[in-house]
Amino acid sequence: MRAYKTTDKRGIATKVSVEVIGQIVEKARALKAKNKRLRIQEFSREFNQEQEMQLSWKTIQEILTANDLYKPETRQKRPVFYKNLCQRIPNGLLSIDGSDFALWINDQPLEYNIELGVDVGSFCHTGFYISQSETAEAVLNILEQHGQEFGLPLGVVFDSGSANLSEEVTDYLQKNEINIAPAGPANPKGNGSDEGAFSLLKKTIGNIRLDTSSSWALGKSVLEAILSVYVRMRNQLSLHKPRITPLEHMQTPVSKEQLEHEQQRLDEHIRNKSQNDSDQPKLDRLFWVINHHGLTPEMAELKRAEKCIKAYDLEAISQTEKAFLSAVNRDQARKNLSYFFGILKNIQQEIDDQRYQEYCREKYNYELRLENQRRLQESQAKSQRTIEEIVNLATTVMALTSDFLKESALKRCQRWIEQLLSNKSYIQPIRKKIFDAIGNKKDLDLDQKEQVSQLMEQILNQTVGA
Repeated sequence: MRAYKTTDKRGIATKVSVEVIGQIVEKARALKAKNKRLRIQEFSREFNQEQEMQLSWKTIQEILTANDLYKPETRQKRPVFYKNLCQRIPNGLLSIDGSDFALWINDQPLEYNIELGVDVGSFCHTGFYISQSETAEAVLNILEQHGQEFGLPLGVVFDSGSANLSEEVTDYLQKNEINIAPAGPANPKGNGSDEGAFSLLKKTIGNIRLDTSSSWALGKSVLEAILSVYVRMRNQLSLHKPRITPLEHMQTPVSKEQLEHEQQRLDEHIRNKSQNDSDQPKLDRLFWVINHHGLTPEMAELKRAEKCIKAYDLEAISQTEKAFLSAVNRDQARKNLSYFFGILKNIQQEIDDQRYQEYCREKYNYELRLENQRRLQESQAKSQRTIEEIVNLATTVMALTSDFLKESALKRCQRWIEQLLSNKSYIQPIRKKIFDAIGNKKDLDLDQKEQVSQLMEQILNQTVGA
């Protein structure tokens, strides 16, 4: 009983059969019937212990999702922008950003804008500027402070605010051959150095309350003193291993080869972030919404919208247009880009979840797998010939005189036997049934049965040898 055909054992331990899917579905439905919450990892661990299997919790989650027993959930970050821009040398890329800061004098809060410059490679704080709002003067002041102490950087990274992209700033950067690496909208990682710096600054300083009737200038002077202390102390604390302070890192000499290499990396990154023609239909839909509804976004808001819209599907944008039109007809106060992108985000999430659920259903739906299995069995039953039909064909071959017809019938007989053996590993049971069928034929004498048996033996040997 040695098997004439051995199966490949790879993947047998993790193969998900219809029976396994049925067991998982039955266990989950029983849990739901008891009004118990289905915790996927705990459920997977219990199922594997009961059935002595090693299915991953992700596979079991897909099976439950396919059978409407688990809510589909997808996560995709949008937009993806600020990747692989981490600088490896000091003074390669300068991060500039502003943040609001409140100073309390008696019970009256005074609002200030702090513009901060941080070197991305070393995290060294190289300059700050205090004003009432973000201005081009503040950005230029940061660049001047940085340049006077450490020299001009290769590039700067900041958001698409009107102050950062003003004519004065862009002229200064072009004149000094400083590249612009813009940070993505709605993406704190896009300017992570400054975001982290402001987080540490506000955590260190906390709320400042002065019980005095001094003017705004007094508040500015106090804030300048505190910032100076923070910057000096921050630059004395090491950030990474080996234990080197940001100030010492900034003073590390950089070779000409390192500068050229970093300049090439920065240029390549900026080229990769240039506009792709495939995103033009999405931009066209955005501009159509703006013109159709008469929206008047500010320049900074429009720039953010142009960058964000590229991360969404055209299908989601189309559905959002209809939903936005309906929402605006009910309430004119909703006629703005913020509300439009809020709807777009929700619709895109629903589409992502639906696609994931459809993928799981095609792969693991229990009813669908049962139906496919039934159809496959019916198809195999129709296509396979019985033992009696094969023996009758072999008997007919013995009576044929034409070599062509005889050869054609033999090939057909061999093909039928191959179909019988397609899902079998042992040939002996089939061989025994064939010879029993030959012995039971009453329309053949002993010599004819012997001839048919020899012919079938020859066909079986050829089939196994193939």
